[in-house]
Amino acid sequence: MKVTVIRFTPADNDPPDWRIRLEASRISAEQKIKSFEHLGSQADHVVLPPGVGRGDFRRVLESCNADAATRAVIVQFPPPSHLAPLVDHMDPAKDIDALLKDRSPYRACATAEGIYRVAEPYVQDAPAIAVVGSRGFVGQGVVGLLRENGHDPITLDAGDDLRHVRDADIVISVTGNPGILGPDHLRPHHRLVIDSGFVPQQDGTVQGDVRREMYDVPQHLTPVPGGIGPVEMATLMERVIRQEVDPKVVPWKVDPGLYLTREQLASSTHAAPSLAEAARMRAPQITGPAAGFPAAQQPSAAGPHLPAQRPQSPRPDGLGR
Repeated sequence: MKVTVIRFTPADNDPPDWRIRLEASRISAEQKIKSFEHLGSQADHVVLPPGVGRGDFRRVLESCNADAATRAVIVQFPPPSHLAPLVDHMDPAKDIDALLKDRSPYRACATAEGIYRVAEPYVQDAPAIAVVGSRGFVGQGVVGLLRENGHDPITLDAGDDLRHVRDADIVISVTGNPGILGPDHLRPHHRLVIDSGFVPQQDGTVQGDVRREMYDVPQHLTPVPGGIGPVEMATLMERVIRQEVDPKVVPWKVDPGLYLTREQLASSTHAAPSLAEAARMRAPQITGPAAGFPAAQQPSAAGPHLPAQRPQSPRPDGLGR
């Protein structure tokens, strides 16, 4: 089978924030190409030049639709605004990343599904869950999956007081706004913080939604980089395998690390530190198809942190991508 990944490139005179968003898109596309090739699929990386017209983009999509060997198509977001409506011309049967929303075979994009599956082992006692960037593409998917599974998340986006995340036990941030969560927001009672922000910097580093100095505050955290990316890749690979090879493939899952509830943290000034230390010593582990990925793409479970990271960008309609 063949998978086509389509992305856009910036012009030299484009605004810096747009260039950053497309750089994140480039990194994401290259991760996908490597993952699909590792799976044994033919992966076509279509790189469209600055200023590509509507007609050219539409012809690329129509070619993918007509090619029987092409079984999956991914358009890297964000596309230029004048091209975004044309994504709807993609064949829904080939929409492996839920870009067409209700017309897609999948309920949410791979990033949102991966985030939910990382969080799932930590939500069995119905904790309070906050989603920051809830109106963005990924955020909407996360909120939808949480609600489908009986949770009522705290939804936060542009204009909201993000200090409300202190009321949650689990924080999921999908904004792509560097350092948006810091000392005013994160607390030791947070059993899990999922950071799905990824913003390349001019010095070659990347930044997530959570400030680096806060990494040791929550009990578990997905770092940037090295957090949600391979989780997204594992989800995409699983979708391809289920679609093309084995509908009954065993899904990957996360075995959670130890964590403390707020009550346990507050119950004893003597017991809580030892329990907290035990929680930090046992990192979460991901098992299933992701275990077969090349080392550079595998989820990392070092220290009190969780698996790996996908580049994503802010959306103009909210905090999230």
